[in-house]
Amino acid sequence: MDFRKFAIETAREAGKILMENYGKMQELDWNSKTHFRTVIDQMSDELIRRRIKENFPQHNIYSEENKDFENGSEFSWVVDPLDGTIPYRYGITDHFSVCIALCHGKKPILGVIYAPLRNELYVAEEGRGAFCNDKRIFVLRGEDVNKVIMGFDGGKETPEFKRTELTPYLERIYRQDGISCFLCSGCASVPLALVAKGNLHAYVALSLEPWDMAAAVVINKEAGAKVTNINGEEWKLGDVSILTANPKLHEKLKEMIKDAPNSQ
Repeated sequence: MDFRKFAIETAREAGKILMENYGKMQELDWNSKTHFRTVIDQMSDELIRRRIKENFPQHNIYSEENKDFENGSEFSWVVDPLDGTIPYRYGITDHFSVCIALCHGKKPILGVIYAPLRNELYVAEEGRGAFCNDKRIFVLRGEDVNKVIMGFDGGKETPEFKRTELTPYLERIYRQDGISCFLCSGCASVPLALVAKGNLHAYVALSLEPWDMAAAVVINKEAGAKVTNINGEEWKLGDVSILTANPKLHEKLKEMIKDAPNSQ
């Protein structure tokens, strides 16, 4: 089966599970204060993993809800079956989605983000452009830092990253000569997709998992963005941070945060 067609069909199937259960107060299973899931996360993950194994049994699978499936393949599916569990569970915003990416080595080459409550399907394949609901999308071209509306997410607390480390970055981007404003919605994929669609100027996150970002990386790149980690290195599977914006704005934002403590 064609990779693109498969990813789209599978994301839509998983999105149907999300919407069939949306509004039902699912119990949260808290693994840590920044990692939690519902039974719907698990149901969606089981569907996606089963479909991958049926169609591409030789490929690796990395997903948020289960152990990695390592098969020695050069191709890896990177899956978030429900990104934005808190917005989904509590109905705070429509920022939740199914994310499916295909990587060749450490490079994302196909990305699908399906935000079912928004009725938005984002798709991009390397060299073929980025689309939302079959319409070509592009990043905003503005480069005036003072007029930037940016998504920002400190992300998940880990032994290597404490959320107290956010302060230097916030001081850098929100200073008097910094950006206009930023938002954090409890979901990485939808704000990242909105950068590609031209609704936000940029997105920065400091500590995320690969499945939070991989699909959005290729979508943003195909929409004309420069996508790196916060050190300005081209994003690859395994990076925990991300900075995306049009190339000129990206350079200005990178310079703005580069001297913050912990940025190296």
